[in-house]
Parts: sequence; structure tokens; C-alpha cells
Amino acid sequence: MFKIFILIIFLLFMYFILRGEKKGVRYSTLTYFTLLSIIFVTGIIYISNKYRIYDGPVLEGGFNSLYHWVSVFSYLYIIPTILLIAYTLFKLIPKLSELTWIRVTMYIFWFALLAGLSYVSFFIFILIFYGFAP
Repeated sequence: MFKIFILIIFLLFMYFILRGEKKGVRYSTLTYFTLLSIIFVTGIIYISNKYRIYDGPVLEGGFNSLYHWVSVFSYLYIIPTILLIAYTLFKLIPKLSELTWIRVTMYIFWFALLAGLSYVSFFIFILIFYGFAP
């Protein structure tokens, strides 16, 4: 239940990031993430039931299958999200300052921050959807 709640919050976050964009971009992005979430949760439920991850002794390869499923989908979530955030931020920078050196500094700062955020978000995604399992 917690995982579904996190995915709903993520979809709302994406909606607010794309609030000022064209309807086609907003709806196609939300459709992508909604379908991705449905496939992702369905796969987690399937793997959990097949290998009895939450019920009893886990069958051979259960944790490995779940980890690979979650790690593949982490890239499918994180890379487009970081690209959309970068697009939104980099579109905003020219409006904030007219001085070139300030713009370049802001670009470098946001790029470094987004690179660090994407690196950390992989681990957060794994911890939320996979957990501390072996």
C-alpha cells in the first residue's frame, strides 16, 4: 500500500512540474508514468506471489528477480524525471538573470545538483520498492 501511495505522490509531482507545459506534453508524460506505474506494480505483485516473498520461505531466485525488476524500472523512472526537471530548470534560468557569468554558474550548479540527485534517487528507489532484502 505504501508503494502505491508513493507512486501516486510521484504522479502528482510530475503533474505540478508540467503545469505550464503544452497539454500534449503534459498528458503524454502523465500517460507514460501512469502506464509505467501500472506495469511496475503488477510485476511486483506477480513476483511476490510467484516466489512467496512476503508469505513464507522465499523460493530460490525470488529476491534476485525482484531486485532486477525494481532496478530496471528505477532507470525508467529516474532518467525521464531528471530530464524533465532539467528541462524545466534550464528553461527558467534565462529568465532569472541577464548576466552571462551568472547563467553559466547557475547551469553548472543545477547540472551538478541534478547529477547528485539522480545518483541518490536510484538508492532511494531501491530502498522504497525493494527494501533491505538480501
